[in-house]
Amino acid sequence: FTTKYMFFMLTTLILVIGTISFLSVTYIDKSYTNISRIEQKTQVVNGTNQWVNNRQVTPLVSSLTLPNMQHIAVSPLFTTYYLAHSGINNLGNPLTSAFPVAQGWLQFFDAGALFLPVSHQASVSQYTDNMLSTLIDASTKNIVVGVVRLNLLQALLTTGSLATIGGEGSSLTYVDLRAATQPNRMIPAQTLNQYTALNTYIKATESQETFVQGGMRAGKDVGHVIAQPFWSYINRPNVAPDGWQEDIGVPLTEALPFTLTQSGSINHMQVQVFSYGGLLFDQDAASEQPTISRLNIGIDYLRTFGLPDVKVVAGQAVWSQGENALLDQPGTGHEIAHVGQNFPLVLQGDSRWSGGTLWYNVQWTAWQTTHTGWIQADALTFTSPPAATISQASFDVLSADLNAYLKTIGPDAGVVLYDITRQTYYTYNSSTQFIVASSMKVPIMLTFLHMVEQQGREPDDDEMNLLTTMIENSNNDSASALYDADGDASGISNYMQKIGVTGLSPDDDSWGYSLITPQAMVDMLTLLYQGKILNATHRVLALNLMENVETDQQVGIGDTAPTGATVAMKDGWVTGPDNLWAMNSSGIVITGNETYILAVYTQEQVSLDDGKAITQHVCSSIASLLDS
Repeated sequence: FTTKYMFFMLTTLILVIGTISFLSVTYIDKSYTNISRIEQKTQVVNGTNQWVNNRQVTPLVSSLTLPNMQHIAVSPLFTTYYLAHSGINNLGNPLTSAFPVAQGWLQFFDAGALFLPVSHQASVSQYTDNMLSTLIDASTKNIVVGVVRLNLLQALLTTGSLATIGGEGSSLTYVDLRAATQPNRMIPAQTLNQYTALNTYIKATESQETFVQGGMRAGKDVGHVIAQPFWSYINRPNVAPDGWQEDIGVPLTEALPFTLTQSGSINHMQVQVFSYGGLLFDQDAASEQPTISRLNIGIDYLRTFGLPDVKVVAGQAVWSQGENALLDQPGTGHEIAHVGQNFPLVLQGDSRWSGGTLWYNVQWTAWQTTHTGWIQADALTFTSPPAATISQASFDVLSADLNAYLKTIGPDAGVVLYDITRQTYYTYNSSTQFIVASSMKVPIMLTFLHMVEQQGREPDDDEMNLLTTMIENSNNDSASALYDADGDASGISNYMQKIGVTGLSPDDDSWGYSLITPQAMVDMLTLLYQGKILNATHRVLALNLMENVETDQQVGIGDTAPTGATVAMKDGWVTGPDNLWAMNSSGIVITGNETYILAVYTQEQVSLDDGKAITQHVCSSIASLLDS
């Protein structure tokens, strides 16, 4: 009996243990099945089902260095869109200049990227950056301006970027955000009050969360709750001018708590992900208003995928914006030339990222010589200026040797060359004032001829004699007589103001010690040559006088001009109050199909010969460039 009883008890115990094990296994299986069923039964409308089985993880590109954002502007290609869509709040500051890719133009910002398609888009198979290509093809173009706002968040979640949320020291990555988008994380609408009870927001105890549907489950709405601080933020007109659904998108997660440790300080943060980006809430910020900022998905995209390939077309014309240096190598090279506003350049087909800044290899032609160098991409525009636009450059663009020579003289020389044929200025100390000496006789003549025009008459014989001897023979007495007739300094100043020339300061006591900039003299001669001042008869008279100055008054422009050139000019030289010499030469040179206007001024020279030598060297160097 005992043996049978023991056998019975043992058998019973085995059956009980087996039953318990079976029930446990069954419970676990049912639990797993229930989770799967929740996933399967949720009908998603916010797009988060695309990441249900995604386990991809993408490390950062450790070699990427982001540029100095203080010097980067919003490209004119995107300015209209940026301003209309509150770009400073929605996109932040530019991270890169706009640059060409295979399908169009692209510019990255803190919290996004803008893309402008070209009319002849390349196919996806021709494009090397598949991720960027996918983003471009999946985005919607703004009908008004044709600009596409790329959804960089899509790429970061899909690839599982390991970029940290909110920056270094964060406890979250995009892998965590992707997990939080899973459809089973959406909550039913009726559990909103329970949700509020379980989640508190510092400084928002009176918060009114807003439920947004993201799908259906068992015939009931499910979705995510937008926390009150975020809800208030996205309803601000300067944040979402087109409405939060259009500019921010629907929520893809709940508001997720995390910590951000920076400089030894721990900040308690929350992040909520929406269709087109994410919002950060700093719960520890000492402010009456919640501190809300955008998730820097632009920065995180570049740190994850690197800078996209640049598509440069060799032979493409570009123009300088403002004053910019050209280097022999991108980034760390030496400056070899300096271009100004609207100076034309040609892309060579090469580009390079250096320190997060894009550089283009460019070529330029100055008269008969061609040079190459590197320039920052954000210094250029691909939009051609109007046909009559004047460009500017330093003399090192025209001639490195001449520029080096001028630098040896320093502030005691000033030169402006206006290449009328190509509408380009080359300058060195163009706005420095120099003693004008006898070249003051040009504005004296122009002012006098304007005066007789106003009087409705022509110069009489005595006045013609004064004009002729003043210009052709540089007679000082004749100049003084006409200076008095002009009304002295005030008369000259009034006429200069009338014709828009600045930089001439007439001297009341002695016209020869008036001060002038080289740019002012070139401006005067340009107006005369282009027929914008005086009547036709008086313009011919003025130019004829300047073309017939006596031989010993033709130092500089006159005695170095190309053979056969027509030269209308005026020189000047005088000792200054310190007994040092000032010498200058200015004029209009026409040779073949080339026309240029040149003003060379010197001062503080020990002898007149020194001043003449400088003037002749500069003038002859410029003339020789046309024959090289």
